[in-house]
Order: sequence, then C-alpha cells, then structure tokens
Amino acid sequence: MKQFIRDYLTFNKRERNGLFVLLSIITLLIIYLNISDKFVEPVKVDFTKFEKEIEQFNASVKLINDSLKNESQNKYTHLNEESRETKTPDNTLNKQPEHFNFNPNNLSNTDWQRLGLAEKQIQTIKNYESKGGKFRYKEDVKKMYCISEKQYLSLEPYIQIPIAKKIFKEFETAKSANKNPKTSFTIVELNSADSTQLTHIKGIGSFYAKTIIKYRNSLGGFVAKVQLMEMWKFDFDKFEEVEKYIILDVSQVKKININTCTAAELKHPYISWNAANGIFNYRTNHGKYKTLEEIKKTDLVDDETYRKIAPYLILE
Repeated sequence: MKQFIRDYLTFNKRERNGLFVLLSIITLLIIYLNISDKFVEPVKVDFTKFEKEIEQFNASVKLINDSLKNESQNKYTHLNEESRETKTPDNTLNKQPEHFNFNPNNLSNTDWQRLGLAEKQIQTIKNYESKGGKFRYKEDVKKMYCISEKQYLSLEPYIQIPIAKKIFKEFETAKSANKNPKTSFTIVELNSADSTQLTHIKGIGSFYAKTIIKYRNSLGGFVAKVQLMEMWKFDFDKFEEVEKYIILDVSQVKKININTCTAAELKHPYISWNAANGIFNYRTNHGKYKTLEEIKKTDLVDDETYRKIAPYLILE
C-alpha cells in the first residue's frame, strides 16, 4: 500500500519542472487580474445622444399613431355618413315600393329599386341575366330565390312579358305533340321520371339523365326548373332546349322536419355542414322552431341560402 502511494505521488524531474511552470503561470495570471484595473483607465460611454434618438423615435411613433387614429376616426365617420345617406333611400324603397307595369327582362337597377328590391336582390337577378337567363312568363320571376313569396305576390299583377303568350303556345304545341305517337317529343314530369323517360326528352341523353337523377336525389326533388342549370355542364342553352318539355310536381319533393331531424339528416346541397350543425344546436339550446325563418338566427344561414333551402324544410 505504501509503495502504491509512493509511486502515485512521486514525480520525476521533468514532471516537477512542468508543474512548477504551470503554477508560475497561474500565479502571474492571478496577479495580473488583480492589478490590471489600476493601470487601465475605464472608458466612459456617453448615452446622451442615444437617449435623444430614443426620444425622437418615440415622438415619431406617437405622431404616426395619432395620425392613423385620426384617419381611422375620419373614415369611420365618413362611412357612417355614407351609411345614413344610403340607408334611408333603401328603407324608403322597401317600405313604400312603387307599382307600375314592367317587363322584368333587362329592367334597370333603378326600376327594380322603385319596385322595392334591395341591391343584393337586384345583383342576383343581374347575375342570372348575365348567364343568359330570361323571364319568359310571370312564374319565372317567382322562381328567383332572391324574391320572397310575399314580394312576388305584390309584383305579379304588374308583370308584363310580351313573349309570354308565344312561349305558352309553344308549350301547348309540344304537349299536344306528346299525344301523337309519331312524334319524338315528349313531356316528362321531372321529379318522378326514370332515366329512360328522361332520355325521351329532346336534348337529354344518358349522361344528362343520370346527372339529373343524381342531383334530384341530393336535393330531394326539384322545386323549380331553373335548378337544372345548377348541374355541371347544364348551361342556359341546354336549359332553353329542354325546359318546355318538362313539368314539375312539387308535391313529390322530400322535405326535412327541422324540429326532429339530426344534423346529419340536414345534409343538402344548399346547406353547409357548419350551417347544419348550427341549425341543430340552436334547436337544442332554444327549443323547437316556431317559424322557418328562425334558422337565420344561427348566423350561418344568410337570406340567399334561406330562400333556396326553405322549400325543402317543414315544421311539425
């Protein structure tokens, strides 16, 4: 044991020299660190200029914020004034619509406003016309989702469409031709026809027949002929070609009871998943719906969506 300790703590000459040099360096470093401050003068930093720059920067930021705040207030005031200016005429038009004979085809925005329609309703009509849509007879106006039943009833006596009688005659001619076994034309009820019956319509092949049935099933039935144009590749030209050879039995439309259905049962092309959940959750939290229009209280069903989906909903 003593021999082990002696061997472990014994240094040869070279090791002793190295240890001496290391201790000397450490000693010199300690001495230098203790006395170096006495020989080097500390550098004083002047922060005055920096502080002035900070003050100038803060002043600039405050000036910009004040400017933005004033601009925002002026803009808000301007918008409020604009809103008050535009709101009064619109309300006046809606409350006191004018009654005069009119042709809804290419009617000016001003005249639609005189009849009591809001800008959003007018824009919907203009979009329909821009896609080639036309009003051939009075009932076509009723089919516009942007126009309520009540509003249509007030407009109906004043609608004057010069070509309505011609279209009616064409329809009657096609209907009479359906009774003639030699003709290739036929009149088909859209909500009950199978694919074979649909292909009997001039302009409808197997592709369109399958597309119509698929979309009819997703809707629960058609409530207006113009819904055909919501299908892929079914443009206005195609609609114009087949429209007079189809009729609708809206009694066959499947309706959804919003007081008993689940969110999943509200699945419909016109209702998003979020809106379906909103309708279901609102009923859960507030009780059964008393009127269909209450679904708009969910804030997920706007006026346009409501007009499109209302014919498919019931209260029981």
